[in-house]
Amino acid sequence: RSCIGDNDANISTLQMLTNIENRLEELFEHIEMMPQEKVELAEKAKEKERRLKLREEKREQQRLHQEERVRKALERAKADPKVQTGKRLVFRSKPPEVQKKKTDVVDKKNEEDEELAYYFS
Repeated sequence: RSCIGDNDANISTLQMLTNIENRLEELFEHIEMMPQEKVELAEKAKEKERRLKLREEKREQQRLHQEERVRKALERAKADPKVQTGKRLVFRSKPPEVQKKKTDVVDKKNEEDEELAYYFS
């Protein structure tokens, strides 16, 4: 497909581009000469058609996606159940926290008593 016809003359891409631009300018001038109401109605109709087409494409995509989901679900249902062999993996529990012994508190008191006795006696 091409906008300006077949390339029998083997024109360059730059020449093709200028031809396309000239044709677009002619079409825009033609649109400007038309009654404004007709142009607006045509634009609204095209926009409505475009939105409708997008909506239909979206519905089709959703339908295909749903069909794929159903197909996968049927395959899972028909497949043999997976038989687990061996032991189930069990994670190690955290080792218990080491509790500080109360002797630290007693030792601290003894040190304080010794210091007091040394300094104040």
